[in-house]
Amino acid sequence: MAEELTKEVQTPETGPEQQKPTGDFQKVTDKAETPSDIVIPKTRFDEVNNKYKDLQQKLDELLTEKADQDRTQKEQQGKFEELYKTTADDLTKHKTQVKEASKRVEQLESVITGLLDAKLKAIPEEYHDLIPKHLPPEARLDWLNQAEGKGLFRSLKREEPVGAATNPRLVQTIDMDTLTPAQLLRAAYGSK
Repeated sequence: MAEELTKEVQTPETGPEQQKPTGDFQKVTDKAETPSDIVIPKTRFDEVNNKYKDLQQKLDELLTEKADQDRTQKEQQGKFEELYKTTADDLTKHKTQVKEASKRVEQLESVITGLLDAKLKAIPEEYHDLIPKHLPPEARLDWLNQAEGKGLFRSLKREEPVGAATNPRLVQTIDMDTLTPAQLLRAAYGSK
C-alpha cells in the first residue's frame, strides 16, 4: 500500500518530480522550496546576529590589542637597541680601563719586586728562610716592613762604634740675618 501512495510523476519539462503522497495524506508540492522561501524565526535570527556582533567585537578588540602589543614591542625594541648601544659603549670603556689597569699593575709589580729585592739584599742570608715565600711580592714586602718595625732585624741595621764620644758638641745657633757679609764669609770658610 505504501508503494501505491507514493508514485513518481514525470512531466516532460521538469523530469521526475518529488514523490507525491496519494490518498488521505495528499500534500501536493509542485515546486521545491528555495532558500528565499525559507523563513527563519526572528528570535533565532536575533540570537545568531547578536553572536556575530559579539564575535566581531571580540575580534576587533583582539586586533587592536595585537596592534598595541606590536607597537609596544617595537618601542621596547627601540629601547633595547639604545640599551645595547650604551652597554656596548660601557663595555669598550671598561675594556680600555682594564687594559690601562693591567699595564699599571705590571708597572707596580716591577716596582714592588725591586723594593723587595733591595730589602732582601739588606738582610743577611741566614735570615732569608724566616721570610715567607708563599706570599705574593706585595705581601712579602709588607711582612718585611712589619718585621723591621717590630725590631726583628734591628741588630742588622747599624753597628755603633765603641768608644765614641757620648757628649756631642753643642751646636750654637747663629742668626744669619744679623751677620755682615764679612762675618758670613768667615763663618762659611771657618766651618771646614
